[in-house]
Amino acid sequence: TIGGGLDDELLQSTFAIGMKGVKKREDVAVLEDLIMDTLYKLDSDGFSEDEIASSMNTIEFQLREGGGGLRGMEIFLSALAKWNYDISPKDALVYEDALKLLKEEIDKTGSNTFQQLIHDSLLRNNHRVVMELFPSTTFEADQVQDAKIQITRAKSKMSDSEYQSIIDEGIKLKKLQDTEETPEIIATNPALSISDIDPTPIEYPIHVDENAFKSGINVVSHEVASSGIAYVDFGLDVSMIPYEDAILLPSLISLLNEAGTSGMSAADFRNYVGKSTGGVYTTLDIMSVKPTGWDDDIKVHPGVNMLTMLFIKGKCTIEKISDLFPVFTKMLTDINLDDSQDILRNALKSNLSSKKSSVASRGHSFANRRIRGRYSVMNFVEEKIYGVSSLESYAAILESVESDWGKVVFRLKNLREAILNGSRNGMVLNLTGDRTVLDVIMVEAGDFLVNSLPWDLGHPVPPTLDFRSVDHPWIDSAEKEMLRSNPVRDEGIVVSTQVAYVAEGGRMYDVGDPVSASVSVVSHYLQTGYMWDVIRAKNGAYGAYSRFSSIDGIATLFTYRDPNSPEDTLDAFHGAADTILEDAKSSLTRDDNAAITTSIIGTIGGLDGSALSANDAGWVSLVRYLRGESALSRQRWRKEMLDTSVDDFVDYAIRLKSWKTPSVAIVASQSALNDMEREMSMFKVQ
Repeated sequence: TIGGGLDDELLQSTFAIGMKGVKKREDVAVLEDLIMDTLYKLDSDGFSEDEIASSMNTIEFQLREGGGGLRGMEIFLSALAKWNYDISPKDALVYEDALKLLKEEIDKTGSNTFQQLIHDSLLRNNHRVVMELFPSTTFEADQVQDAKIQITRAKSKMSDSEYQSIIDEGIKLKKLQDTEETPEIIATNPALSISDIDPTPIEYPIHVDENAFKSGINVVSHEVASSGIAYVDFGLDVSMIPYEDAILLPSLISLLNEAGTSGMSAADFRNYVGKSTGGVYTTLDIMSVKPTGWDDDIKVHPGVNMLTMLFIKGKCTIEKISDLFPVFTKMLTDINLDDSQDILRNALKSNLSSKKSSVASRGHSFANRRIRGRYSVMNFVEEKIYGVSSLESYAAILESVESDWGKVVFRLKNLREAILNGSRNGMVLNLTGDRTVLDVIMVEAGDFLVNSLPWDLGHPVPPTLDFRSVDHPWIDSAEKEMLRSNPVRDEGIVVSTQVAYVAEGGRMYDVGDPVSASVSVVSHYLQTGYMWDVIRAKNGAYGAYSRFSSIDGIATLFTYRDPNSPEDTLDAFHGAADTILEDAKSSLTRDDNAAITTSIIGTIGGLDGSALSANDAGWVSLVRYLRGESALSRQRWRKEMLDTSVDDFVDYAIRLKSWKTPSVAIVASQSALNDMEREMSMFKVQ
């Protein structure tokens, strides 16, 4: 479904609901009837107690926790929803009294409160509009032709002097964009100094209980202020899954998140989860780990040492802790796969539609991921599961769901059984909360680990390998597929769009090479300086980025919503290194290296970010532990940032000029790619 439901950020609130993937335009009227019939049925029949309890608990969690982003920005933006209309900003932030009144009203009238809202605000509301959006095979050509007509029409209404005036204004604007600010103007900006920066990296509490409760599973805990909320992550190794079945893992996860159990329908199970917890969901996480002995060093990873883990993540208040682990158990062991054909079919269709839309609207992230997947096997696996390659996988699985559901169910059950019966040393339980929460949850955690998970009695499975010391089992097959399906080459990804997303990247450091944190400082300088000034401000791209990863040694430059020809943008990329070398002789050494200091502070600001929520602090700490990162390596990294010098800028520029086997990925229209002079393979998003 689409529409977003209730939106109360405008002066007049709106409610929107709809559906994507409607096969025929004639079905739009049928869909409208379905929506209205559903609302009339809710008006007459109301909601069940479980549905109301689930919704109320979910809303209360959202109000108390926020959206999980920058809390200060969330508060400010929420206040603007009222403040913009001369209403007190406090009205958008204070909710306790209103929530209490709503609970009291529900206690008195039950579902009638919501039935009355539906009746008065939706059914009796004649201010309705039905909007249809439908695809066109000639959309791109129509847009180009329409733009030409509008330009011709506008020009015909101008005199020669008016037309020349517009040309002259454009020249003035271009000249202004090309004019750099003087050092005197830059010096008037307020600025921090290196002495304002804490030389110590941010660390989060962590305690590890190995073989907790003699369960064979490590429990990792983090004591942080959490307002009485418990955050729990249970991870299971999935490396025993054959590589060819890895593409099925997102489908299994979709069913774990959306299907019902042997005793509850999908809707009933969601209500059960909603009224008992603040939310429970499943994810697949792929992360690089440091090879054995590299704990304190920063070197380029081989790309063969990685963890692949399925995580069930949940949260609840301290009073509901006893209800959280039973939800975990049901999701792991009791999801009804046999009767979930419609759920998986709809999930795959939705995922395909959303991903195709994302390629057209966020093509920069797909192009960046596509490039990185050419140089590292682990990156390739990630791209195969999450990148543009996954479109082919989703389509193939959807076809199998339609044609041979029995075979799909058989494979999904085998996946689940293999994961559940995996070795316990490949599992981890992560707990985050304040001291009181951790004391209470430990009791329930012990019961969950000892009594709720299968034991390998009589049939012991091999222990999970230490992937810091050996290659992950998927590596051999993935490497062969990488060389075949995503070799180092230039590639165009064809979508219907008026803008382009242009990316170029390559290896700057080889596997095992030590990497200084100063590289991050120079990459930041490149993004906020040359990329911003030339590609964004002058050339008009909506975004321009420079990325370097010390994990894979790969650097990429890429643009977002770029109106220029891809060739022009690539030419601009190629001027980046020379600009850094020129700056190293002039602006970087001016005013006691002020420009370098600014880049150092900006880079550390991005590294530290804002204060993390309790949930995020616990997760970051767990990931550091799983990856084998030491506090000493983080301290070294920060010191190297603070010690960045002009020599580091020169070294980066030289490496950038001599990229090893660079390649290009461009998300653009067919016509834009056809105009390019270079030879490219094509991937069409249809």
